[in-house]
Amino acid sequence: MIDFRYHLVSLIAVFLALAVGIVLGAGPLRDTIGDTLTGQVQDLRADRERLRGDLEASEADVTERTTYLEQSAGVLLEGALTDQSVTVVTVPGTAADDVEAVRDRLAQAGAEVLGEVAVTEAWTDPANLTFRQTFAGQLLGYIDPAPGGDAGVETIFGLALAHALTDTGEDGAPTEDAATLLDLLSSAEAPLVSLTTAPTGQADAIVLVGPPAAAPPAPDADPEETDAAAAVLGSQVRLAEALSGVAPAVTVGAAASDLDLVAAVRADDAAAAAVTTVDSVGEITAALSTPLATAVALSGGHGHFGFLGGADVAVPPRVELAPPVVEPADETPTDAEAGNQGETAGTEAAPVQDAA
Repeated sequence: MIDFRYHLVSLIAVFLALAVGIVLGAGPLRDTIGDTLTGQVQDLRADRERLRGDLEASEADVTERTTYLEQSAGVLLEGALTDQSVTVVTVPGTAADDVEAVRDRLAQAGAEVLGEVAVTEAWTDPANLTFRQTFAGQLLGYIDPAPGGDAGVETIFGLALAHALTDTGEDGAPTEDAATLLDLLSSAEAPLVSLTTAPTGQADAIVLVGPPAAAPPAPDADPEETDAAAAVLGSQVRLAEALSGVAPAVTVGAAASDLDLVAAVRADDAAAAAVTTVDSVGEITAALSTPLATAVALSGGHGHFGFLGGADVAVPPRVELAPPVVEPADETPTDAEAGNQGETAGTEAAPVQDAA
C-alpha cells in the first residue's frame, strides 16, 4: 500500500510539473524564453561568421607570405652554392615531400645534388646489438683518422658514412677506403643504409633531413617504447654530430618539442657546438634556409637557424664562397718534348746566322 501511494504521488508530481511548464511556456514566460533563445542563436551565428572571417584572413596571409617567399627564392638563393656538391641523408620517418623541397632549393642555389642515402632502422635496432657492435669494429679499419676509444657504435657508423660520402683522392674520385665503407654500409647482412639515389661522386657537404614534429606520447604509453624512441633520437643526434665532424654538414628537422631531432641536437652541448641546424622542416622557410646554412657550414661557420627554441637567428647570413681551387696543369716538358723544342730552336736560329 505504501509503495502504491509513493508511486501515485510521484506520478502526480510529474504531471503537475509538466502542466505548470506548459502553462508558463504558453503564457507569461513564452515571449521571454523565445527572445532569450533567439538572441543566443543570433550570437552564435555572429561568432561563427567572425571566426570564419578570421580563418579566411589568416589563410590569405599565409598564402601571400608563401607566395612572396617562393617568388623571392631566386634572389635569395642565386649563386649561394655554385660549384658545390651535396649529398642528402635521411633517417627513418623523414617525409619524402620535405626531402624533395630541400633538394629543389639546394639545386636552385646552384648546388649539384649527387645523391640521397637513407639510414635504415637496422642502424639502431636493439635486437641486432651484437651484430652492430661487431660490424662497427670492422669499419674502424677504414676510418682515418680513427675515432677515440670511447666512441659509441652510432658515432662509428656516422663517421663511416661521412667518410664514405666525402673522402676523395687526388683525382677527385672516392678513396679506396671510402668506396669500401659505402659498400659495407649498404650491403651488410642487415644494411645500415640504402641508396635512394646512388651518389655520383664525393660531396663537398652533407645535408641531414630529419622527420617532422613528433606526436606527444600518450599518458599510458609503454615505458619500454618511450625508452626505445629516446634511444633512436639519441643515435640520430650522434649521427648529426659525426657528419659535422668530418665534413661541412647541416641538420634540418623539427624542434617543436624535446622529442624532435633539431631540438635534441640543440639541447646536447657537444652536438650543439658542432652541428649547424635549421628548424621547422616541412615549412618553406626551412627549405629556403637550408642552402644558406650549407654555405655557412662550407665557409667554416656554424649556427642554429629558425624560429624555435635554441635558434640563434631566423635566417642564415648570405655567405659568398670562394670558387674551388683548380690545380694548374703540369706544363713541365718531357724529355722528348724538350729535345723537340731544342731542335726547333736550332732550326729557327739558322737564318739569323746566315744573315749575319
